[in-house]
Amino acid sequence: MAADKPIRIMQWGMFGSIGGIERFMMDLYRNMDRDLVQFDFLAAHDAPKLAFEEEIADYGGRIFRAQYSQSESAYQARHSLLKVYREHPDIVGVHVHACFPYAYPLAVARECGIRLRILHAHGAFDVQPKLDIHSRVAAAVRDRLVRGQIDRHPTRYLACSDSAARYMFPGKPYLWAKNGIDVERFGFSPDVRQRYRRRYDIGESTHVLGFCGYLTGRKNPLLALEVFAHYRRMQPDSVLMMIGCGELSDRLEQRVRELALPERSVLFMGGNRDDVNCLYQMMDGFLLTSLYEGLPMVLVEAQCAGLPCVASREAVTDQAAITDLLRFCSLQDDALIWARALREGVVRRRDRGSYASRVAMAGFDMRATAAMLQRIYLTEGGRS
Repeated sequence: MAADKPIRIMQWGMFGSIGGIERFMMDLYRNMDRDLVQFDFLAAHDAPKLAFEEEIADYGGRIFRAQYSQSESAYQARHSLLKVYREHPDIVGVHVHACFPYAYPLAVARECGIRLRILHAHGAFDVQPKLDIHSRVAAAVRDRLVRGQIDRHPTRYLACSDSAARYMFPGKPYLWAKNGIDVERFGFSPDVRQRYRRRYDIGESTHVLGFCGYLTGRKNPLLALEVFAHYRRMQPDSVLMMIGCGELSDRLEQRVRELALPERSVLFMGGNRDDVNCLYQMMDGFLLTSLYEGLPMVLVEAQCAGLPCVASREAVTDQAAITDLLRFCSLQDDALIWARALREGVVRRRDRGSYASRVAMAGFDMRATAAMLQRIYLTEGGRS
């Protein structure tokens, strides 16, 4: 590889929907010195369009649709990755971003002599489906194989939180890679607040509560809706904004009707939006009711925007309390307790504009996270 060309790091974890991992990976890419480090992205052989695919191409990134699951073909799973790594010797590191145990691209990378092999835990996903006896045996064998790969093949373990590390690679030494964000982009802007509230015909005195995440069981959006129903009894001039999409969309709309909530009191904003930072400005409070998390990026973003937040104690690590804006409630608590906790935070006035600098000082500025990872890429990447 010519000395005047950037090294290339293969990234795994970018899919079609825009979630926390996708936003983290793309913000990381935006903040790389691309004269020194370039990214490539590994995807399934039949993957549809990836999140940010046009931007990746604009930056000079390559997308390799070359991945097969071992259930499809154990031969293809290995052979296709070997082919990519061997045909592209400029790839000197592989960085796997995951919220479930997975390290196979690192196993094949080791076989090809790629020295830097990072396993990056982005959360804890402990949902255990009900399986019959044969499926349980197969799952146990598969888990043992994956755990063996996690033990042997990474050269670096990174985690977004202590709980994510305990889940993904218990007992391993790891580096805390903070979920850095673009603090300037997410910091509070009164001008954006006014503009977006006018766009959605929401008055300045209306309390806007926010929820941001996939509308799935793991994110527990039905609890957020129950909390809002109690909040609205205390504060009739209030709105819940739900950002995201998923399998529970229809059930949530049905529950809105069952709770007799007025039209436009719950706004379903959809997912894959590129203006989530602007939607935060409209809000006055933020809910995170997940069953499983770690240290979610949405809590970093919401605190950066100066929003009082209430999150589930069972799902979120104490490391998420990077400002005085975050309070915890238990998933066992009544929704009314959540509503009271959030309203106490909303009615207490704060200088929202001061929180971007607080988040940056706590180390959650993506520029700092990117600089740390760039040093690792440059000093530890290579081929043997």
